Amino acid sequence: MVLADRLSIKAKYPFLPEAKQAFLSLGFDLESFRDPFTKPIVDRASSRIIDALLYGENINPNVAAEDDLTELASFPLAIILAAKTGDKYLQRRFALAEASIAYKRLNMEGDPELVLRIAREVFRIHVEYDDTYPPYSYTIGLVDYLKSASKFNDPAWKLVNRIVVRGRVYIESRELIRLLRDKIERYILENIEKAEKEVGKLPENLEEVVNNIKNKLPERRIEDLTLRDGSRPEAWPPCMKSIYSKLTSGESVSHFANFMIAAFLINTGVPTEEIISIYSQRSDFNERIARYQVEHIAGMRGSRTKYITPSCGKIKTNGLCIEDGRLCGNIKNPMIYYKKKIRELRKIDKDKTQQAGEHGQSSS
Repeated sequence: MVLADRLSIKAKYPFLPEAKQAFLSLGFDLESFRDPFTKPIVDRASSRIIDALLYGENINPNVAAEDDLTELASFPLAIILAAKTGDKYLQRRFALAEASIAYKRLNMEGDPELVLRIAREVFRIHVEYDDTYPPYSYTIGLVDYLKSASKFNDPAWKLVNRIVVRGRVYIESRELIRLLRDKIERYILENIEKAEKEVGKLPENLEEVVNNIKNKLPERRIEDLTLRDGSRPEAWPPCMKSIYSKLTSGESVSHFANFMIAAFLINTGVPTEEIISIYSQRSDFNERIARYQVEHIAGMRGSRTKYITPSCGKIKTNGLCIEDGRLCGNIKNPMIYYKKKIRELRKIDKDKTQQAGEHGQSSS
């Protein structure tokens, strides 16, 4: 491996149009990777995925193959290999790591023209260079901004805290690159999904690589997590079920969504260890950070204040309410829904027990 700064732009940023054209011009198909000549490409594709599993967004952006060809060709092959594992956690972890590499490289290079080109040509973002209001360097269309920034919970991203002139939002270079990181991650996931549907059987040597990658998956992962204590998932409101489903499938959710589900689970009696295990499904999981945040919400750290579940009003404001509350009877807090459902479930359980007892008596 060599330092990435020795590589060409298209090898460092394989989602660029010229990178895709360069790869297509090579004429590779899956059978090409049987050839011993392509072994460095296969090895690099495998290492990209395994490094992603190990390091996630903390991956080193300076690590790369020794030549442009290997680095360039290993990216689309890695997408195919990740797709063939069939593992959503691995796929999201790979997409996160690759997007993080691009994010770090763009910040290190400090090339505003390259950032503009990626935003415009790859992701069709309506962005312009404009340094009228330092430290801002760019403006982005209002619709593009709202689509991209809505998932961030930091107040700095809220529209009320931005400079907006004639339908354009001023942003700093580092902020535009942060928006691009999410676009790149989504781009990779979409290509993985496409490969899952379109790519057929792999040559035997690539199947072996896929199996080796799957063997590297961390043992702590569990596909279907069943809550052992406290809370009853069948009593949860739709918004909490939705976030739980996303977390356990490895999806990333907003900071507010993370806080909201943690506070809800804590207040329904789920132990902190079990909540942390739910977060372990995330592609960017960091146990130390997750533990601190969950224990802080539970009142075990800091001010020792146990946080209550956010109100439905706050959940709607953050775009996390399902069907505008229609399914919940327009309650004011998820805990009200939960307690009502728990009472209903307990009554059903009691009725079943009584019926079973009556049936047993009649049989005797």
